[in-house]
Amino acid sequence: MRRGMGVIAPISCVALLLAGCGDAPEPSSDEETAEYAQTIELDENYNPDAHFDWSYPEFAASWDPIESLTGSDINFFEPVYDRLLREDVDGNVGPMLATEYSASEDGKVFTLTLQEGLKFTDGEPFNAEAVKFNIERAAGEDSKINGELGQVESVEVVDEYTVDIHVDGGIGSMPISLANRAGIMVSPKAAESGQLASEPIGIGPYVVTNFLPGDRAEYERTPDYWDPDAQRVASMTYYYMTDDQTRLNALRSGELDAARINPDEMKTLADDGYVPLSQPSALYIYFMVNAAIEPFDDPEIRRAINMSLDREAISQGLYDGYCTPQFHPFTETGPAYSEEIGDGLDEFPYDPEAAKKVFEDKGVTSLDITTEVVNVTIYQQFAEIVQDQLSEIGINLEIHAAPTSDIVQRFAIDKTSEAFTSISTGINDPDISNARYIKPDALFNAGSVEYPDLIKYGDEAASSLDPEVRRPAYEKYLESWIENPPHLMPICMIHLALAASDNVSGISQKANGYPDLRGVAITE
Repeated sequence: MRRGMGVIAPISCVALLLAGCGDAPEPSSDEETAEYAQTIELDENYNPDAHFDWSYPEFAASWDPIESLTGSDINFFEPVYDRLLREDVDGNVGPMLATEYSASEDGKVFTLTLQEGLKFTDGEPFNAEAVKFNIERAAGEDSKINGELGQVESVEVVDEYTVDIHVDGGIGSMPISLANRAGIMVSPKAAESGQLASEPIGIGPYVVTNFLPGDRAEYERTPDYWDPDAQRVASMTYYYMTDDQTRLNALRSGELDAARINPDEMKTLADDGYVPLSQPSALYIYFMVNAAIEPFDDPEIRRAINMSLDREAISQGLYDGYCTPQFHPFTETGPAYSEEIGDGLDEFPYDPEAAKKVFEDKGVTSLDITTEVVNVTIYQQFAEIVQDQLSEIGINLEIHAAPTSDIVQRFAIDKTSEAFTSISTGINDPDISNARYIKPDALFNAGSVEYPDLIKYGDEAASSLDPEVRRPAYEKYLESWIENPPHLMPICMIHLALAASDNVSGISQKANGYPDLRGVAITE
């Protein structure tokens, strides 16, 4: 930890807006977001030989799903990798490669019944043995997504198309986990050969025909695929564009058919004839510290940092209000949300003067620290706003912007940075957030700090598939979060958005924050 005055990076106009360089935008609300649809229904007159171009601000660093560092990888994985289960636009989980699932009465066994007669694109059979291989691999020590399957004790092949997953608690998050990265099925043969790092071999509606790392992935329709409704275009190209304006320009010029956009761009695009899709999501932006480092090991210091962050101003200044301010990471429609606690902002009010006094009482007059942030325009702007707000209580924040893999390496693995400013994975279950950020062995608990009550109540809440059974334990979880605030400091839940040309149909913006492009169609 470096103490004393440091050099502060330049503040963008977005940050200055919060300090008064312009008029703040009018507050938006969930109701205003609801003015935009979540889905563009399929136009039956689509052209099956069309090509679809899409862009997203993050990119898959590897085609191997167990090397994934960000939930955004799922955009590039979905065309080539089916999962055991599938999450719909509203966050409900249903069948995909598994036709059905169930839990034992004691919550210790999760049973999957599989589709029959499928093969991976290298000709290897999809069966219970392949599922056992994939689950054990994703839950293994070398997997970067093992926190999403931390409850798995063993996988049992019951017969050729039936699998029992034995768990030690945490069964509540299994459906969502298996509908996301942890449920991706890859060819065991390809995984054992090391082929997956550069070439995806799975079961999916498309195969990759050309891959330019850091630029684009090109896909073509998979022959004899089991679900032809997922193949309504002949080919696709997914582009990696970190700069917001670059994506907008590409969409407007016709280079793209659709793109991830920021919520504050929806109205202008709608006025210009594009079709925006949006809904409140499980994705949230956050600031995080390494709580093993002084003075962040003190929960009162962490509380003071929470009180120095103006969540409402960040929501308005960065997202035009399309980001619901709250101090915890749980969606209003999920089993962990407490009607009594609500957004919790009464417990962590914006009060930089009170926060500064806590610092002074603790003998902390100034701190020089470094935060990592992904090199995407809006997240760099978010880091600059946090930088500006923390300066009010004597924290001088130096910003390092780089691709996701680099910043995760520095903060979570090498532990060379004290802070992290980013966006969550969007995996829509509270137990996944607990496993990814809070547990002592979590990837993003860089200090391996223990929060006994959070672990106790989080594990208790995750022991059932029934939301109503889970809810009371999560109530206690949030009460403990208030009493002993952890290193993770959510700011607001983003109403994420995409926009498409008016000839695009068959797509959705899902409750987990990611687009559903399966079955996209182009009408010409």
